[in-house]
Amino acid sequence: MAGAAQPSISIIDADPDLGELLDAGQLERARHEARARVRRLSPGEWDAASALEHDAHHRGFMIVDGLLSRTVDVLGRRCVELLGHGDVMRPWQWDDEGSHVRAEVGWMALEPTELAVLDHGLVRRMAPWPQLGVELFNRGTRRAHHLAVALAIAHHQRVDDRLLLTLWHLAERWGRVTTDGVVVPLPLSHQRLADLVGAHRPSVTTAMGELARAGVISRRDSGEWLLHGAPPEQLRHHKLVAALS
Repeated sequence: MAGAAQPSISIIDADPDLGELLDAGQLERARHEARARVRRLSPGEWDAASALEHDAHHRGFMIVDGLLSRTVDVLGRRCVELLGHGDVMRPWQWDDEGSHVRAEVGWMALEPTELAVLDHGLVRRMAPWPQLGVELFNRGTRRAHHLAVALAIAHHQRVDDRLLLTLWHLAERWGRVTTDGVVVPLPLSHQRLADLVGAHRPSVTTAMGELARAGVISRRDSGEWLLHGAPPEQLRHHKLVAALS
């Protein structure tokens, strides 16, 4: 309906970790001032370029809830990044001058997703609490760190090693500890895993079968992957690659 108010949320309510940066006396005022408009995405492809609000000094988004994937395609080979609650992003920005290699970038909402709009008004209202802005900046740095770890994993020779390390890397953030092992509650098809580790899907299917027979992973009827045993802190100590030592 024309003129209807857009939904909004306090980013401190959306992400309690931000509230922990504030003194008790600051919290209520900051919660009120740090309200942001909410944009909702339905599952499916997302035209992120159209999300830029040119007249609102749009700085980016913080994911309030849900799960997004970013796919970067270079000459037919893809890599995928998964983003979830608390991640900060500027999805319409791509540095065309930063490389001679042409890359195609695509975004997809893997489940219903809510984004807090980080615009100039929000940044101005948060000025009395600079620690909030610093934390949002730090989250971009953490994304870069996670991507660097994923890149290092992708350089391992064996596909089964890449898959196991990737699943444990994802479990560090999204995993849930159960009596049966660590559940990774993400929609990870063999094709998506192939894109995550830089392999072809048939190779992933074969490698996942080997890992399952080795007893280090299993799959629930719901499709969630279950990790068994301890994380492979040092790859050379993992029994599947002992022959490489």
